[in-house]
Amino acid sequence: MKAEISDKKEIAEGILWVKFDLLGKKIDFKPGQFFYIDLINPPYKDIKGNHRHFTIVNSPIESGIIEMTTRIRESAFKKSLFELAIGSEVEIDGPDGNFVLPDDASIPLVFITGGIGITPFISMLRFIQGNNLVYKVSLLYSNRNKKSTAFLKELESITKINPKIKLALTTIIDLDFIKQYAPDWQKSVFMLSGPPVMVQAMRGELEKLGVDKRKIKFEEFVGY
Repeated sequence: MKAEISDKKEIAEGILWVKFDLLGKKIDFKPGQFFYIDLINPPYKDIKGNHRHFTIVNSPIESGIIEMTTRIRESAFKKSLFELAIGSEVEIDGPDGNFVLPDDASIPLVFITGGIGITPFISMLRFIQGNNLVYKVSLLYSNRNKKSTAFLKELESITKINPKIKLALTTIIDLDFIKQYAPDWQKSVFMLSGPPVMVQAMRGELEKLGVDKRKIKFEEFVGY
């Protein structure tokens, strides 16, 4: 379907947020899913083409729009997206993906993420808040520094309002950090999102800890 860029800005150091207006239509999706985007006549092109997929940042409650964030890079696609003017048309399709909230809200969740991997969790937390759901969440969020931490103010606000949601910021996540800031880890479902190296390392550490593989869900973010 056709959509147009209605707003965009750099929300953290090196992180671009883009909002698309679906022009009177809507996409039904679950928080954590992604969508496909094709740029129309972009100013820069390369052999990878104009087609990509990105996690949806907004909550399904917000109909008629799609929001995304991405790390600003020098690829033709990213440069084009950064430079396209407000009102530029794109093609959007989806949703897709199985990295979504478990149906059972009584099971504690541990979200482990780094950098741009926060995007599916923002959609999930907005959905939980918007619907007054009873999920208990420990969010362990790794970044180089506060300037590069996307959605920091929003996350801090959510945790002040909702005592069931805990936020722990760090530069490195290890097993001691998990045990300290996710006290219910032994009965929790773990959801991992971020660069492949980080996700695979966390999977290995959790398995060493004795966490059942069936309780580890993950989504790898490959840069392009």
